[in-house]
Amino acid sequence: MKKLTDLKFLFTAVAVLEFLYFIAAMVPPSLIPTLTGWNLSPDGHWIAKLIGLALGFMGYIAWIFRKNPHIGVAVGLAAYQMASATMDWIMWLTLKDDGIFNNSLAETTVFGAIVSHYFFGILLILGIQKAKANG
Repeated sequence: MKKLTDLKFLFTAVAVLEFLYFIAAMVPPSLIPTLTGWNLSPDGHWIAKLIGLALGFMGYIAWIFRKNPHIGVAVGLAAYQMASATMDWIMWLTLKDDGIFNNSLAETTVFGAIVSHYFFGILLILGIQKAKANG
């Protein structure tokens, strides 16, 4: 557990996770249904690209701070992880009847995103508390 709450480890893990989301979002629109199971409209593809770009930059920020994690950056990353997981399940429930997540691959990717974001969010919160306690 000590390693899992180390901010250096967590910044690296978050950087890798967000970079993978960036790569997934940057694939050609025709591959999105195959890779994620999502059935997006043209606007959905555009939004996925914009969000993917933002996630790529967030991963980059985590990467450049990985050797010397800053508490303020850690708080921002933790807040994003928790908010993202929450938004994922809200949107999953809200859009379930719109056909966006109407197959097992789509449900698996959304469920995986929810679990991974809450997992890293909670670990970041624990890491922040540990870092503050250690001064």
